[in-house]
Amino acid sequence: MTARDEEIPSLPLHTQRRLLGYLVPLVSIPILIWKAYSISLILSQPSPPLSGLELLNDLVTVSFSLVLLLLIPNHSPLYTNHYWLTPKGLKITRPLKGTKILPYDTIDRLELYIRDERRGKPSKEALQYARDHVNDLRKTGFKFIDYTNNETKIALVHTGEKIYMITPANPKAFAQKLGKRIRRLSVKTVTLTPKGTRVKEGAP
Repeated sequence: MTARDEEIPSLPLHTQRRLLGYLVPLVSIPILIWKAYSISLILSQPSPPLSGLELLNDLVTVSFSLVLLLLIPNHSPLYTNHYWLTPKGLKITRPLKGTKILPYDTIDRLELYIRDERRGKPSKEALQYARDHVNDLRKTGFKFIDYTNNETKIALVHTGEKIYMITPANPKAFAQKLGKRIRRLSVKTVTLTPKGTRVKEGAP
């Protein structure tokens, strides 16, 4: 991170996700160590049974544990995501996922989905509106990439056929800052309330 990078405050990671993030290595690493030791004992024999059932089971278990340890956290947001506005573009990072920079000239639309729970939880109709919209985008060929920390406030960053999902702590402030870097940025704000949805096109 350089002095010109501006960090965008993000929402805290949902408790359930955080617990799963702890659970995955706690389960996978001991199994990997145990099975690696078991495999080493088998291979250290004078004539190791390379096609034996025990060795095959150990190899399958090791493969499954590696998938659990590496692939699941890579594709699922189990660890905290962070966001920055940099001279090159919007930077998104997550442990095990690495860093992704979205150049500003590739961002063509921003959609904000904000739950207003000051007077209660959003209505079923409001939540269904958001789900239906996401499903419609998927059906038309958009691919969603999840970099969210929870589902209270979500910003959909459109870049061609890919939509990056992030969770800035203050979505409207984020939209204003992004709008200063991208001329004619299209912004849609959807507020989910107990009485339904409020939809606004244009600067928040």
